[in-house]
Amino acid sequence: MRILADLHVHSKYARGCSPQMDIMHMSASAKRKGLQLVGTGDVTHPKYFEEIKKETKETEGKFLEHNGIFFVPTVEINNTFEQPAGKKRRVHTLVVLPDLQTAKRFSEMIAPVSKLGTDGRPWVRMSLEKLAQEALALHPKILIIPAHIWTPWFGVFGAKGGFESLQEAYGSQAKNIHAIETGLSSDPPMNWRCAWLDGVKILSFSDAHSPDNLAREASEFELEEADYGHLWRAIAEPDEKNYLVRTIEFFPQEGKYFADGHRECGLCISAQETRKLGGRCPKCGKKITRGVLGRIDLLADRKEGEKPPARRPGDAAPFVHLVPLRTLIGMALERGAKTQGVEEVYEKLLEKFGSELKALQAPAPEVENALMPSHGLEKSRKIRQAIELMQTEKLQLKPGFDGQYGEVGLPGHGEAGRP
Repeated sequence: MRILADLHVHSKYARGCSPQMDIMHMSASAKRKGLQLVGTGDVTHPKYFEEIKKETKETEGKFLEHNGIFFVPTVEINNTFEQPAGKKRRVHTLVVLPDLQTAKRFSEMIAPVSKLGTDGRPWVRMSLEKLAQEALALHPKILIIPAHIWTPWFGVFGAKGGFESLQEAYGSQAKNIHAIETGLSSDPPMNWRCAWLDGVKILSFSDAHSPDNLAREASEFELEEADYGHLWRAIAEPDEKNYLVRTIEFFPQEGKYFADGHRECGLCISAQETRKLGGRCPKCGKKITRGVLGRIDLLADRKEGEKPPARRPGDAAPFVHLVPLRTLIGMALERGAKTQGVEEVYEKLLEKFGSELKALQAPAPEVENALMPSHGLEKSRKIRQAIELMQTEKLQLKPGFDGQYGEVGLPGHGEAGRP
């Protein structure tokens, strides 16, 4: 069976997250988006752990469940450590756990080196190698997934994180890292340029801080059975019945750290320009934040466009770039994504196609035909054209940099394709 999963999310107990990031609201949003499996996020937070126990049904050997949506215990932790001595590092790690009992034991393991009730994303004073070693001693099928690996500030390979290989970062435990998360500012082809990532599953998830951001990136699996054991197998030991089918991707230019730049001065430049400037902003002299594209260029050992060999099911899996449906409708109608007119079209398309992701991938003429009776020829055709431009990857893109999201728009509508 096909399972579309978004495993990297946060709860209302994490800083900067919507108060609606709880099991009930995530379940409702997941249905509308087209997801079948969602990470709980923040499972180590004591209050949220009790809410998860109350709001989900747990059956031994199966996923948690709420109102027809599967959940799996997850948490993103902020590893803080020195490696080597004197070099401080902060790296985000997504931990996927088989069940709530194991999640509780994991919380107890990290409690002496963390403050679990202060933030849904706990700071854990532990190296990456030690985290993997101690977690897998608790349960051999815990998944340790380096999160948004190229993000400058908290990615394991980011310009600030500083590691240049899984071996350097995880030492003896590198063999137990079966997958990485691309992050919004990179996509599979960018990661394929690093041959030293061959054999590691390249996954994508949303890192959602609000229900509406679920599934902006996701990973689709073929599973023999809908349970944790088969999910683990699809990622760690794929076979003909359990494997990664494809990933749903942002256009990486939309991510907050795609290009080099300095947000305060509005400077967005290439890595080559950064080197010419000696890494300093020409306007104010402060350090330029080095982006994902430039970091990959630095560490890549394949040319752009080269694809790794597919030795096992799910290797070098297909992918598709999508834009959130409300955003796409808003661009087509020249309205804000949260306006009533956009919402009316959005609801009509969900009624017709069943979910946002199905609507985004439907044949464009079917989208137009679905809207014609209620919204007329002109609006319907504009939305059809926007869908076609997205599906053929002909949208106009303005890259993000230094924590500022990039912009996506229609050709001929200004610098970023916006009216």
